[in-house]
Amino acid sequence: MTHPSDNRADVPSEGDSNRSSYRQAWQFRHIDRQTQAWLDRDARAYLRQSLSTPCLNLLDSCQGTTLTDRQGREILDFHGNSVHQVGYGHPRVIAAIKAQLDRLPFCPRRYTNIPAIALAEKLAEITPMPLGKVLLVPGGTSAVGMALKLARTATGRFKTISMWDSFHGASLDAISVGGEALFRSGIGPLLPGCVHVPPADPYRCVWNANGDCAACDLKCAATSNT
Repeated sequence: MTHPSDNRADVPSEGDSNRSSYRQAWQFRHIDRQTQAWLDRDARAYLRQSLSTPCLNLLDSCQGTTLTDRQGREILDFHGNSVHQVGYGHPRVIAAIKAQLDRLPFCPRRYTNIPAIALAEKLAEITPMPLGKVLLVPGGTSAVGMALKLARTATGRFKTISMWDSFHGASLDAISVGGEALFRSGIGPLLPGCVHVPPADPYRCVWNANGDCAACDLKCAATSNT
């Protein structure tokens, strides 16, 4: 069984997958020549990253919840990219970063330091039990990869189960457990043992149950594909 998203690769989306006339018309109306010149330079300098490039606009500054582009327009950021919930340029965050840069800008992991220990202890304290230790990682994708390795070591098993269209990161191991065709298609062999199931969504049921889960005998729970 294939993922439903495998049949939607031509649907306009974010980033380099959006080649629609709507995006071109938006840029023509809102991007001036100077900004477009910088966007062209960016496109020449960077490898294209799915869902991120080519870039939509050129930012000049940011503060709180507001992004400001080079043309002076203010954009309210409802996204936050998962890590900016305290706001851009928060004075306490900037003060803490400057203080740490002045005292200890880098610490190899073969050593430790008081701020790192205090952070790990605080994270363990506010996280529901039985978490007792912390492993800091560069980002979400790396966290998924490390979690897979830890789970294999702890359980002796290697199979995973996740939803169609789920996103767990863009590295090879993360797209193996993930379910988005945008990242999986055309890559070649992925990790074995990655099972995918349809989402239990009566509103948009892939089995046409029309909201009556009993009528289809919960096929979403019984059906999987690798």
